[in-house]
Amino acid sequence: MFLHNGVFHALEDVVRFYAERDTAPGKWYPRDAHGVPRKFDDLPVQYRVNVDAAPPFGGHPGEVPRLSDADVHDIVVFLNALSDGHRSAAARASQKSVTGISH
Repeated sequence: MFLHNGVFHALEDVVRFYAERDTAPGKWYPRDAHGVPRKFDDLPVQYRVNVDAAPPFGGHPGEVPRLSDADVHDIVVFLNALSDGHRSAAARASQKSVTGISH
């Protein structure tokens, strides 16, 4: 649902990923045989140099992320406020099958 490979299903996870991908890469990326996180492993090698590391991204493993938990929360609340409430027919059908309620 979120990002190009659909790995995240909640907006908060997406924002937290971007907040922590550089300071806690072991939390987000698989590890190689030596235990080192393979950052940006889902991008072709030639495109990895294009990954944005300007603030609020970047930092080094072990550093405090540039976005706090409160920042992540506030960004998610803001992004959710941008929704017009539209839900696709598939989303409505899924909700109906889960709750038995038609919307």
